[in-house]
Amino acid sequence: MRYPFELDPQIIHHIIYSQAGSIGKALIELLMNSVDAQASSVLLTVSQEGFTCTDDGHGFASRDDVVNYFGRFGTPHIEGDATYGRFRLGRGQIMAHARTLWRSQSWQMHVDTRLMGYHYDLDDLGEGLSGCQITGEWYEPLSEAELMSAVQEIRDLVRYTPIRVELNGRLITRNPETEKWDAEDEFAWYRVREEGAVSIYNQGVLVRHDPGHMWGVGGLIISKRAIGLNVSRTEILRKTCPVWQGIAKRFGELAAALANQLGHYRKTESRRENAARSLMAGSRSLVTLYRDEEVITLLPGKKHVTLVDFLYKCRRQRPGGYEGCFTIARSEDIPRGELLAGADIVVVMHPITLTRFGCYSNDEFIECLAQIHNNLRESDQTERGAWYMERAFEPAVIDFNTLSNAFVERTQLVREKDALDAETLRAWRSLRWCLVQYARRCTGGKGRWANYTRGGKVFHILLGESTSAEAWTDGESYIAYNIKVVQRLRTDPLRAASYLFSLTEHEIAHEGDSMDCGHDEAFYQRFHDVSIRMAEERQRYMHVFLMKYTTSMEREGKKAAGKAWQERFLVDRVGSGREKRGLPRLTDETKISEEINEVVPDEPVSLIQLINFQLRQQCGAGPEPDWNEVMLEGIVSEIKLSQQKNVEDGGEWLDWVPGGAEGKERIDDREYQEFMEQVNLDMHKQDQEERARMLSVLGINSVLLTEDIFYFLYFETSDDDDLRAAWQEKRWEQEPDDGSELLIHESWTPYMRPEETRWMIERNAAAAGFCGWQAELDYLRWRTEQDHGMLGS
Repeated sequence: MRYPFELDPQIIHHIIYSQAGSIGKALIELLMNSVDAQASSVLLTVSQEGFTCTDDGHGFASRDDVVNYFGRFGTPHIEGDATYGRFRLGRGQIMAHARTLWRSQSWQMHVDTRLMGYHYDLDDLGEGLSGCQITGEWYEPLSEAELMSAVQEIRDLVRYTPIRVELNGRLITRNPETEKWDAEDEFAWYRVREEGAVSIYNQGVLVRHDPGHMWGVGGLIISKRAIGLNVSRTEILRKTCPVWQGIAKRFGELAAALANQLGHYRKTESRRENAARSLMAGSRSLVTLYRDEEVITLLPGKKHVTLVDFLYKCRRQRPGGYEGCFTIARSEDIPRGELLAGADIVVVMHPITLTRFGCYSNDEFIECLAQIHNNLRESDQTERGAWYMERAFEPAVIDFNTLSNAFVERTQLVREKDALDAETLRAWRSLRWCLVQYARRCTGGKGRWANYTRGGKVFHILLGESTSAEAWTDGESYIAYNIKVVQRLRTDPLRAASYLFSLTEHEIAHEGDSMDCGHDEAFYQRFHDVSIRMAEERQRYMHVFLMKYTTSMEREGKKAAGKAWQERFLVDRVGSGREKRGLPRLTDETKISEEINEVVPDEPVSLIQLINFQLRQQCGAGPEPDWNEVMLEGIVSEIKLSQQKNVEDGGEWLDWVPGGAEGKERIDDREYQEFMEQVNLDMHKQDQEERARMLSVLGINSVLLTEDIFYFLYFETSDDDDLRAAWQEKRWEQEPDDGSELLIHESWTPYMRPEETRWMIERNAAAAGFCGWQAELDYLRWRTEQDHGMLGS
């Protein structure tokens, strides 16, 4: 027997079609219903033809349950009986995409809105089926690309759902309590990242991605309590939800702290991220992206390489018979990773690569790599694609801690002639002489000219390499400066020289060996006193440096130029102006002429060799380990860690029940009435007139004018005659030829990426939480701001 839905048909139409976004979003609503039904696990299968969703929840126990809770939209939940549900509307989304068959206990419901309108068939099967099983057949079968995108979307949307969800035979949900977070409070778990969007999950289900410019950072928020959302669960009620206000306050503090710490480090990398996501989604230009796009970032120096180059480098190390291997440094271990990579021991991947691919663990990255290779295998059967597939593999991951523990950190001195280019060396030699004199004055030396300085310590000024210090000293014979600081003399000599003078004061203030020395109150007092007492001498030696540097260039017949020459010229101009006014010059050139012309001695090679020998002794450097054995040990360790994590993820699901009674407020009649008014205002006003006009012009039933067709006709037709012609020709079903851009609205094109289609933009806009008349355009503008506004700041 057929029963009508007990709600105004026009409201039902909008509940089913207007709130429907992507297929992924619709399937998520079914998963959330399973959570509300107290299910412990859900098996979801999605194919090009349809889907099956099976859970072990309590289902529909009686015919009254079916009539009241399935056949009627808008019945509010009572306090505590649902994690996500509020008004029992979400199941309508799937009805816009597929004809569905629902089975629960002894009841079976059949829904086909295109054939049956707003009715459903209810049958009593007699035999019982525990839980609920929903099968669906898509109204329009999915292409391979659509299927891959939908599967990826579902994985993203339900990453932290509080039940076990298997998608096409693979577990896709995770328990947030077993993961490491940057912060946690009574409202949520928080993770901040340097870039990207802020992904917001309402008790484990993705709501939306806040653009990075809203927070200044990217990150992840998993709420423990229910966040107030709009009816389609695409927007947060930010001003009225107390839970969200607590979350926003805490995440804002974390964002500010990270932005202050890493603001200079962030930069835009939209192209690399776009290429990475296109590789995972199976872009049509997959082989080109695989071969040419630099989607992998390696240490040292954040060098970007292609997947082909990355795998080639990984093959150079084959411990234990593995085809290749690499390790991934954590953010806090980047300096250590630089050292490992610089020693050419192993391929060290920068952690930003995981962010680029949307991964939070090493295992997830390997899964992404396997997915890319599978896409490559299925999408390109040409000779060129086969050539790359023959060489494609997933390298083994080495535990970073195992490598780090086996590697002994070393500090060493280097010769300036070997480490610096000619122009940097010229500036450094001029500055080195000045630093020798300045260090002598800082330690008590007296006198006006370098040749007549009395007292003070005579330090050798040397170059070195270190992963932990910008400068260091033994307190008696030398001060060494990190070559990375000295190399800045080439591009900005004034600032670099000033910084090196400050480092000299810092090392002098240690009054001894600074290698293993901390910074106590006494040190800061000495540093303060030296910097104040020596301010005049510092400025004097800065001028001597500029004169020696520019004079050195002039002696070789080179035209002095750059910031150093500009500073010297400015001093000369000011001095001339003061003389004309009867005032003394800024500096007395006659008093420093000897210092300017003083020959800079060569660096002491024998001393460098002796100090390096002593440094090796202090570090206790033993024989080099057998790195093949160390790497094999690291691979085994990584496998054990991965297995342990999988066991923890699989065994603790039922221990986590998010939210609580305090997070599930009772919905009274007044709130329900406000909700219904919001539905009418938000969903009807914007499209009611245009939809009614189209129905009148075409003379068709409203059921036939689906949301996708409606938007196509709205954007792609110019007048009523064109509207009728487009309806008769079914233009929305036609495959574009070479002129596929004709299906793209003009306002979209400035924001689009290569290879993007209209369908991809519509789907991504819905997945990111954009809805309404100009959802796609708003999404594109938001994405552009995220890529170029926040990351470029």
